[in-house]
Amino acid sequence: MTHANDPAPQQKSVPQHPEFEAAVAGGPLTSEGPGSTHRYRNLILGGLAILLLAMAMLISYSSAFGNPTPNNVHLAVTGDAATIVALEQQDSLELTVVGSAAEARAAVLDRDADGAIVLPTPGADAVVTTYVASGGGRGLSQAVAGIGDSIAGKLSAANETTDLAPLGKNDPVGSIEFYAILFAGLGAALGATIFGRILGTVDTSAKFVERSVVLVAYSGMLAGLISLWIDSALNAITVDPPAVFAVLWLTAVAIGGAVTGVAALGGTIAALVMTLALVILGNTSSGGPLGIHVLNDFFQALYYVFPQGDALDLLRSVEYFDGAAVSAPIIRLGIWAVAGILLTLTAMLMRSRRDATTRLSGTGRPNTDVNPVTARATPQAELHATTHN
Repeated sequence: MTHANDPAPQQKSVPQHPEFEAAVAGGPLTSEGPGSTHRYRNLILGGLAILLLAMAMLISYSSAFGNPTPNNVHLAVTGDAATIVALEQQDSLELTVVGSAAEARAAVLDRDADGAIVLPTPGADAVVTTYVASGGGRGLSQAVAGIGDSIAGKLSAANETTDLAPLGKNDPVGSIEFYAILFAGLGAALGATIFGRILGTVDTSAKFVERSVVLVAYSGMLAGLISLWIDSALNAITVDPPAVFAVLWLTAVAIGGAVTGVAALGGTIAALVMTLALVILGNTSSGGPLGIHVLNDFFQALYYVFPQGDALDLLRSVEYFDGAAVSAPIIRLGIWAVAGILLTLTAMLMRSRRDATTRLSGTGRPNTDVNPVTARATPQAELHATTHN
């Protein structure tokens, strides 16, 4: 009598997330885990990395904000021709000659100039009139006022300084709008990186739509919370809060979208590197509360590379200049958002082509691991062999 060997009942396996083992390798989240295998080597490498990051931030911020001096300051001038010729010899100034004091004043309000100086004809009771705009950067306005004082001293004249865009009484230094942009950008960059780890790679149209909806919604909540704080708690918004909210929302979408695209193309490490670049170089190149034209040439060049400068200029235009000169910052922030979309779509296309190539190569290659004799065996032959054992 023959008996067929019945297979032992198998326990149904529970599918695991592909990153499950990596996620739990360090132990539960309530514990610091068992530590690294190469403890002292990784301790030294980790400590050096943190020290380098701290020094990079210190060097960047101190170099940008430590010793602000006029550099490529845009001035509208009118009046005495001889004094204008003398001013044109100064490398730190870029002059635009206008026809009247009214035009000089309008140039400041339209954000075509950082300040304006009306130069009198030298003589008794001469008065130099200097127009500044603290809303465009307190350090920059102080530098322009200092230029007016210097000219007045050389002409033996008095100087009258008028602030055409004064800062609010609850933000006398002009730092709150800078911090609003700083944390909107930082929150968006970190959020985009974390969402990538939680939601996974954007490799399908459905995931692209999902990530876009999440990013836009998150950016709106981030912008709303920041606007609520600086309006309700600090009372530092000088215009309608929805206008400030719109600027912060656009900033978060632009930065978060760009980081999402970089992560889709280069992974989480690339996204973190970009976030660090935004923090170390992007924030400082915006000019902060000082203004861009009191920074050196290096940071002024980076102004056109990173989005924070455009975001800060846009917020200042909305708050202190009645929306003057907003087109260029909006366009450049839009470019950042579109670049993120294009990078994400490019990564999706590259991944789909790579997967298609892998499938084609797998199906087109003959399976040489199968024994021809075994391949010709029939189920009846296998049953016959089993019953005669």
